[in-house]
Amino acid sequence: MFRRGVRSGRVGGAAVVAVLTALVVGVGVGGAGAAPTPLTPRYDRLVTDDGWSVELRASELVVNPMSNIANSFASREGWVSARVGALITPAGGRTPSQAVSSGVLEQFLVVGCQIDVSDGATFGFGSSLGPNANVTISGQPGVSVGGSASVSPSISAKLKPGTINEISLGKKTLQTNRASIRAKRVHVRVDGCAGPVTVRIIVRLSVSTPTADDTLNLYSARMWL
Repeated sequence: MFRRGVRSGRVGGAAVVAVLTALVVGVGVGGAGAAPTPLTPRYDRLVTDDGWSVELRASELVVNPMSNIANSFASREGWVSARVGALITPAGGRTPSQAVSSGVLEQFLVVGCQIDVSDGATFGFGSSLGPNANVTISGQPGVSVGGSASVSPSISAKLKPGTINEISLGKKTLQTNRASIRAKRVHVRVDGCAGPVTVRIIVRLSVSTPTADDTLNLYSARMWL
């Protein structure tokens, strides 16, 4: 690509409802009154076996919980921002032994739900939720969930309790020795989750030459939505 020198079931007990209500009060409904939280920038670097210096940065990291507009005890809402950048240069004045064949920069949002209440539980309110907790990302057209292409301007995925979902916020193939992806105020909504919802931004740079494959990952701090 470039060479040196180029840059369940229904819940029916009052006690269960009381416990879940206490849980919701404890974590807040949709992060009411929360302010944007800047996260610490991340940086890492490695030198490939064939002489390339690979650098990865994550900055402008912000998570901002918002009051849920539906005032639902089982919904969370907010936005996230991030800028990620990659740079590949010859290491320490060396002449790399191989050319870079490919480089890919990726940015992900990881979302986790502790308690899924969307299995038909009514909680005494006379209505049931869907089959699974659900996360919806909007304001970031062209992203995808897993291997499926999304329909702009929003995507959605199912959340299972105790597991996390990794959702793409951008993917760029390097055409020169550098690349960046900025996602600003991407809207995140999680429905059907009574417990805490946590999010984390992950950045990944994969570089390949004829003789070596290297992958570098960065992780933001975990934040509640």
